[in-house]
Amino acid sequence: MKLYSRSVCVFCGAQNGLTPEFKQLAFQVGQILGRHRLRLVYGGSKDGLMGAAADGVLSQGGHVLGVLPEKLANKELAHKKIQQFITVESMAERKNILLQESDVFLILPGGLGTLDELFEVLTANSLGFMNKPVIIVNSFEFYSGLVDWLEKIASTGLSRSPNELFSVVTDLDSLERLLA
Repeated sequence: MKLYSRSVCVFCGAQNGLTPEFKQLAFQVGQILGRHRLRLVYGGSKDGLMGAAADGVLSQGGHVLGVLPEKLANKELAHKKIQQFITVESMAERKNILLQESDVFLILPGGLGTLDELFEVLTANSLGFMNKPVIIVNSFEFYSGLVDWLEKIASTGLSRSPNELFSVVTDLDSLERLLA
């Protein structure tokens, strides 16, 4: 019997960032996932926003799958308290497992890796390789500029409109309603 009802991949920063609220947000998102028996699938790190999200899930007795390249795991970045851990050779292999293991994708604040993962999912959905919901958590207006830029691209006819590609929430109550 599965311990969880669905798997939610969270893409977010491996660093804490300069804004303490980012880490708090990641922890609270993890708590929501844990409360709703949603398995967290993520990059496997104990550090940064990734670690905070995993800790939030664990604080609610939830289940976590982490996927981390061996090169990073050897730097002692691996979260030792999660239930399931996969070590891979490359970032591409990691991304493939994250996409395969997940039913929904949440995007929290992050850097280049988070953007890379977001665009990989959006492209896979757009090209019909998968059809999985993407939710951008735009707390603190972190992704407002990106959403505006994607609207501009769509206005040129080179891409679908962002509202066809993903949902945007600005607060945790809205996120919880979408996930429940």
